Amino acid sequence: MRWFSCVAAAVATLFFQPGGVARAQDVTLSSADGTIAVSGDLIAYDGEYLRLQTEFGPLTLDARGLRCAGPGCPLLSGGVAEVSIEGAQVIAEHLFPAVLAAFAQAQGLELTETRGTGETHFDLRDPDAAGPVMRLRLRASSSDAGLLALVSGETDLALSLTPLQDPDFLLHVLALDAFVPVVSPNGVFDRIGMNDLLDLLQDAQGGQVLENEEAATELTLHLRNLDSGEHHALGARLHAIGIDSLTEEAIRHRSNAGLARAVARDPFALGMTLRSQAQALTDAQLIDACGLPVVPDPFALKAGAYPLTQPLYAIQLRQRLPLRLRQLLEFFASPEAGKAIQTAGFTEARPEQAPAAGQGLRLIRSLRLPDTGGAEGFLDSLRAVGDLMLETRQLSLAFRFEPGTAQIDATSLVNIRQLARDIEAGVHDGQEVILVGFSDALGDAEANRRLSLRRAEAVREALTEATPLRDTTRVTLSAQGVGILLPVACNAAEWGRALNRRVEVWLRPLAE
Repeated sequence: MRWFSCVAAAVATLFFQPGGVARAQDVTLSSADGTIAVSGDLIAYDGEYLRLQTEFGPLTLDARGLRCAGPGCPLLSGGVAEVSIEGAQVIAEHLFPAVLAAFAQAQGLELTETRGTGETHFDLRDPDAAGPVMRLRLRASSSDAGLLALVSGETDLALSLTPLQDPDFLLHVLALDAFVPVVSPNGVFDRIGMNDLLDLLQDAQGGQVLENEEAATELTLHLRNLDSGEHHALGARLHAIGIDSLTEEAIRHRSNAGLARAVARDPFALGMTLRSQAQALTDAQLIDACGLPVVPDPFALKAGAYPLTQPLYAIQLRQRLPLRLRQLLEFFASPEAGKAIQTAGFTEARPEQAPAAGQGLRLIRSLRLPDTGGAEGFLDSLRAVGDLMLETRQLSLAFRFEPGTAQIDATSLVNIRQLARDIEAGVHDGQEVILVGFSDALGDAEANRRLSLRRAEAVREALTEATPLRDTTRVTLSAQGVGILLPVACNAAEWGRALNRRVEVWLRPLAE
């Protein structure tokens, strides 16, 4: 996707303007005492910074303390941020408006909404001011349309179900969702093996026959239409866990609501949909090849331990956004936004902690690992990890890698920025941040342990680059590799092995 870089370089000259190049406006800015002055054409003003085209080239100036003269002068005491956002329908229609309403309430602003053809306009007003402080145009289209609008300068922010790993763009995870198998409340079954589900999603010809003690059940698969964002996102999720293709042989639906209605009517139907869009349908319980449940609970989604976790992304060019839009993006990580996100049917992306000792299923999976050829050494390693678990809490952030490489994947890069910001903000002061590497169970156990340590050290290096720790008495970083221990998924299938190749974050109080 390097073609984006060339387009982005041209778009960057538009700076704040969502609709294209602004009409030149003559202004002269001067310091309060009048000793310094600069003149030029006003490109944009976001309520905080001014962007001018001058004889020296484009300049960005902090508006505080400046005086302005000329026909193009904005009101430096305020200013209206004109913001455009476009992209994936599920984010634009179901997530963003709910969080925007919570943001307005938290900021003490009044929110008005005007629906147009294919888009909605929001005004955020200060009750004590004459006009709005931000006007926001929100257009529900698709992930691809949002990205095209972004690189062409038609929008400030693209909403997407698929990540974009490109140095010219910055990725934000707004919230989390999950693809889940759903059935009618009156359906003939309520569970399905994970491997059976993946086989069905790869090749639905003739349906999938599930054997049970009483009878064989043939299922009818329901999916979104081939050109939908959900179809492409599900295909990307499957590719990430080793499934190369998503079947074209299924009943297709143009909307999530249509899929839900069709599945609800058919006791032999199985649909794959985002959990936030499942409506009154029943989740079919997933069982892995080891006979253990695969559950999309919030901690599993945040840690990427559920195989079909779906992050909801916002993508921006690497340039300064209007102040109010930056505040809105930061607000997504707040407790107030978390409540709105959950009410809308999604999972907040804000990290959470849990006692590492409470991860009982992982210990059970450890005991079901194949013979490592050294039972005594395996038990010693398991005891050592168990002792460490008693001293630590697990953070829900986790880091995974592009298939077959040591390159950290796009969502994990977002997680590194999140952890770096928290460390800089003092969230983990007085703690040792332990980066614990894990591997799948294929191959030599000792080689796997060394590999897991190298990946943990790679994450530590990336985190150190993101936040150079000047004061190591506040927080220390360490790396450990434990290899095949504590799998989060069954190693009998490739999708499980993909999830097990990870680095986790464990927290331990520093010794006084």
